[in-house]
Amino acid sequence: MKSKSLFIALMMAFTMCVSAWAASVRVTGTHVRLRLNPSLNAAIYTDSYGTPIYPSKGQVLSWTGYNSNGFYEVSFHGRTLWIHSSYARPVNQATASIPENVLITGNKVLLRVGPGQNYAPLSYYGERVHLNKGDILKCVGVSGDWWRVAYGNGYYYVSRKYARRY
Repeated sequence: MKSKSLFIALMMAFTMCVSAWAASVRVTGTHVRLRLNPSLNAAIYTDSYGTPIYPSKGQVLSWTGYNSNGFYEVSFHGRTLWIHSSYARPVNQATASIPENVLITGNKVLLRVGPGQNYAPLSYYGERVHLNKGDILKCVGVSGDWWRVAYGNGYYYVSRKYARRY
């Protein structure tokens, strides 16, 4: 009987964790291509005639995952598709706690493609991109202990250990 109660408690905890992960993203551009796989080279979502089907700018999509290539896994027209993080922004977050800018407080701070050390660091031509003390970046979101920041033509993450509100 104890093991059955423990199993039920664990299943309830797992369900709550999965529900907490589910969120939404808002499409930030027009004519944003949704992909069948998380790659810029992947096929584009189209109708039966091969015409691309785009979400509307400002449309909110259910977000079910994120991968190291910078793509959100979303639900659109009942399908699981992928949208690049440059064209979508999480909306289920406490926006009042998001600063306009963040100040980098350490040296050789890495930007990452997702909110965690398990995500790949940003690199160009094989060289990691490092931020230095005093650099200021526009902040567009927060995910746990990570700031989501605008850098170059994309959005990346920097640890809150090495950046503060500015």
